[in-house]
Amino acid sequence: MGMQDGLGGMSIRMCLRALVSAAFAIVLIAGQSDKAWAAAVLLDSKEIARREEAKQADRAAREAELKTLLDSLSTAPTIGSNAGSNGQKRVALVVGNNDYAELKDLDKAVGDAGTIADALEGLGFTVTMLENMNVDDFDVALSAFYESIGEGDIAFFFYAGHGIAAEGVNYLLPVDMPEIKPSEVRRVERNAIDATRIVSEITARGAQLAFVVLDACRDDPFPQHDTRGASRLGGLARMTPDPGAFVIYSAGTGQTALDRLSPQDEDPNSIFTRKFHSILTTPGMPIVEIAKRTQVEVKALADRVRHDQAPAYYDQVIGQFYFRNPEPKLYGLVIGIDEYNRAQQLRGAVNDARWVAGALRDAGAADVIEITDRDARPQFIEFAWKRLVDQAKPGDTIVFSYAGASSHENVEGKPEEPDGRDEYLALADFDWNVLHQAGERPEASAVLYDDVLTGWMEKAAAKNLNVILVVDGCYGGGLLDREFANVSFIGGSAEDEVVLEYEVAGEYHGIVSALFSDAIDGAADRNSDGFVSQKELFAHIQARTFDYVGFDQTPQFFPAVESSSTDLALFRIGSAKAPKE
Repeated sequence: MGMQDGLGGMSIRMCLRALVSAAFAIVLIAGQSDKAWAAAVLLDSKEIARREEAKQADRAAREAELKTLLDSLSTAPTIGSNAGSNGQKRVALVVGNNDYAELKDLDKAVGDAGTIADALEGLGFTVTMLENMNVDDFDVALSAFYESIGEGDIAFFFYAGHGIAAEGVNYLLPVDMPEIKPSEVRRVERNAIDATRIVSEITARGAQLAFVVLDACRDDPFPQHDTRGASRLGGLARMTPDPGAFVIYSAGTGQTALDRLSPQDEDPNSIFTRKFHSILTTPGMPIVEIAKRTQVEVKALADRVRHDQAPAYYDQVIGQFYFRNPEPKLYGLVIGIDEYNRAQQLRGAVNDARWVAGALRDAGAADVIEITDRDARPQFIEFAWKRLVDQAKPGDTIVFSYAGASSHENVEGKPEEPDGRDEYLALADFDWNVLHQAGERPEASAVLYDDVLTGWMEKAAAKNLNVILVVDGCYGGGLLDREFANVSFIGGSAEDEVVLEYEVAGEYHGIVSALFSDAIDGAADRNSDGFVSQKELFAHIQARTFDYVGFDQTPQFFPAVESSSTDLALFRIGSAKAPKE
C-alpha cells in the first residue's frame, strides 16, 4: 500500500526518530509544551486570533508557491525532446599547443587534445585535430572549420595551450607567439587568435549549439611551474557569448589551470581534461550538468594539492541538449533500522525500507539490496555498495536510502569538518546510551561516519554515476565532507527539527521515505514523459511533505530545489505508475 492509499486517513499519533532516545525526547517536548501553555495563558484572545490568522496566511502563501512549482514542472519540456540527436551534423576542431618558440612549453596540451578528439569521435563528431599550430595555420584551420558548419549543426571547439586577456579581449596563443611586454599589448592582436571571434563565427553560421572549451590559464601570464600562462597581460577574461553558445574555461577568475598534480603525476592529461572528457561522454548529461560536474570534480582534485581551480562556464543556450540521450539503469541500497543494540527504539524505519525497496523493484531496478536491523553492519553495507558501483555504468543511478537514527558529535582540529561535527548514521550495534554521555564516542562498528560515506560517494563520482542519497533521520545535511554534483541529497528535516514517524494505513513510516517510494512509483513524473528529473523528485517530496505536515518538518535538498535540474533524468518510472494528484 502506498502513500496515495494511506495518508488520507493519517493518524495524529507520531513518534520521534533518531536524534535522541524516545524518553529524553518526550521529556523535552513535554517541557516545551508546558512553556507554550504558560505563554498562551498570558495572551488575550485577540492576540491568539491574530497569530492564528498570520499562521494561516503563511501556510496559504507557501501552498501557492509550491503549487506554482508543481504546475511549472507539468509543462516542462519532456526529457529528450531536444536531445541533440535529431540528425544534425556534428563537427569539431580540436587544437593542442605544447611546443612554444619563445614561451614556456607545456607538457600535456597535445595529449589533452587527443583525449578530447577521441571522446568527440565517440559522440558522433567529425573531428579535425591539430597540434602545435602557428598563427597562420591556426587561421587557415579556423576558416575551414567555419565553412564546415551548416544551419542547425552542432559545433565543438576545444583548445589546450597558453591563453591571455588583453584589454578585455581573450586570445589563444599559437606556438610562434613572441614574448611581449605589457607595453606591447597591440602586438597581441597581430600574433594571437581572438577567442570571442571564434564563438561569434560559429553562431553566425546558424549552429544550433556552439560548444567552446578553453583549457588555458586564466591568471598570471609569464611561465610558472606546472601552470598554463604566458604573459603578465592577465588570464582569460569573463565572456558573454552569443545566444546558442556555451563556453567552459578550465579555471575560474584569478586561478591557474594545473597541468599535473606533482612532478610524479604521469597522467597524460591536465587535471581539467582528465575529469572533463569522461563527464562529457556520460549518457544523459545536460550540457549545464557537464559543466557543473566538471567544476566540482576538478576543484576536488586540485584541493588535494592545496590549489584553487574551479572551472568557470558561460551559458547562452536555451532549452535542453544532450550529447548522449539519458538511459539510466536504476540500482538500490536500502537500509532500515528499528532495533539498536538488540532493543527496539523506532517503529517505522524497517517499514520505510520495505516500501522503498518494493518501489525500486516495481520500477525495474537492476539490483536492489535491502538491509534491515541486525544485518545493518558496516562491512555488509560496504560490500553491498561496492557491488552496486561495480555493476552500474556511467549515467546510471544508485539509490542509497537510509531510515533510522542519525546524529553527530563535536570534534576539533579536523579540516574536513568545517562545522566542527562528525555526523553519522547509527547501525545495528549502536548503543543508544551514548547520546546521553558527554564525550562518549560510538564504536566504529556501530556507525557509518560522514568521512566513510564521502569516500563511497567519491567512488560513484569517479565512475560518473548518479546517486540519490536519502537520509530519513536527523543531521543529514552534514553527512558529506565535500560537494558532489552527481549526488541528489534528500534529508528528512532541518537540523533544528526532529524527524517524525506517522501512522499510515496501520503502520508507522517516515514521511520522506514514504513520499520517496511514491515518487519512484511515478507520482513525481509531473510532465508524464516516463522519467523523473532531479527537480521533479525534489519538488514532489517538498510539496507533499508540506501538504501532510505543514511547517512541522522541513526536508533538506542539495542542490536546493530552486537550483536543481529539470533536465537531469535520474530514473525511468516502472509499469506500476501511480496517478498524479
